[in-house]
Amino acid sequence: MYIFDYLGEPRTHQKIVPGNTITAIGTEFIEYTERELVFTSGGVTEIVPGDWIVGATSSAKAEIVKVVLTSGTWGAGTAAGTFTIKNQHGTFQSENLKVAAGTNDATIAANSTVSKADYANKGQHAKAALISVIANTALVAFDGGKPDQTALVGHSLPANSSLTLTDINAIKAFRCVDYTAASASTLNITLYF
Repeated sequence: MYIFDYLGEPRTHQKIVPGNTITAIGTEFIEYTERELVFTSGGVTEIVPGDWIVGATSSAKAEIVKVVLTSGTWGAGTAAGTFTIKNQHGTFQSENLKVAAGTNDATIAANSTVSKADYANKGQHAKAALISVIANTALVAFDGGKPDQTALVGHSLPANSSLTLTDINAIKAFRCVDYTAASASTLNITLYF
């Protein structure tokens, strides 16, 4: 029988491919923040909460929390309004956005801005972080030290393993790097609030 501890609501997610660079969890994922992204036109496929948008030029990505139409319709390809987003990776620019296999599902003129609205968990710090290694062994530290590939300082987390941190100081101090130079470890971080 498996017993699962309730960690809270999973609200943010970060994928880290550290390579030879010591990498931390982004502060924008540790402290819950929603952002607003104005779109000036939409394609004929409706974008809905839970969809991930990707910038066609920037490759920035984010998860849709809410969509507010101010004019037009999706069916006519004239939708315009504002996306409320979370989990933004990268910087959007004036570009088309795509969802999944789409090519031009919406158009934006600039990067998102931090939302001034009130929303659940606004500004709160994560209660827990689930760290899963999905490809190649990573070397990690969560005490403020830096993992070192040459000296093998830190803890090795092999592919298909995971670690849960439930202390905000350990979450903020988490660092990772490839266990072996250029081995392309990949970590998925889910933060719970």
